[in-house]
Amino acid sequence: MKRYLLVCMTVAVVLGCSVASVRADDIYPPPWERGHPNTTLQDWTFSSDANPSAPDVAFYNLYGTPQATITGTGNTWFQFYDNHNGVWALGGPTSSMDLGIPNTPLDDTKTKDVWTQITWEPNGTNEAPVVMVNGIASESFTNYSIGDGGWFQSVYQTHLAYNPQYEDVVITGSYDLGEVVVDTQCIPEPSSLALLAMGAISLLPYAWRKRRLAA
Repeated sequence: MKRYLLVCMTVAVVLGCSVASVRADDIYPPPWERGHPNTTLQDWTFSSDANPSAPDVAFYNLYGTPQATITGTGNTWFQFYDNHNGVWALGGPTSSMDLGIPNTPLDDTKTKDVWTQITWEPNGTNEAPVVMVNGIASESFTNYSIGDGGWFQSVYQTHLAYNPQYEDVVITGSYDLGEVVVDTQCIPEPSSLALLAMGAISLLPYAWRKRRLAA
């Protein structure tokens, strides 16, 4: 019996390690909680040369299936490259990776935050990848080396002052891309929150009078 339990525990540990290592480069998740209807998550590790391709690790998106499309010339996919499994080498300035993400219905009373993590390696340039979301430049605020082979991870944050029903995340430049993780969050704009708060406050006297009469 003890031997059987030991074997089960060993298998569980191995499986747990395997699951944990699947998304090894998702190391700086967004500041909001994932898995809510107003959020999406999509993770590409490029395990095949499919183009376009759906997220091949995991995604949470109630509004459709995201797609990654490689455009331009001179792009090459490697099953294993510089200690990394699944790599798209973008050919040059005309190359790009276009991530199409369906999202919540269009609503002008809300805004959108987009959080992008990119695992990349320099390919002729030491500058971090350029990221645009619906034509708006993303700000890179974290850029550090990971693993072996000269790989880096950069994190980008974009705030859209409106709530589109589709995000177009475009990564351009000459880079080797090993993984891309994109999170989005749809949030009410401050004025909407203020109106909600005012509505709740206006109900307080009514609730107080109702409670007093009941007493």
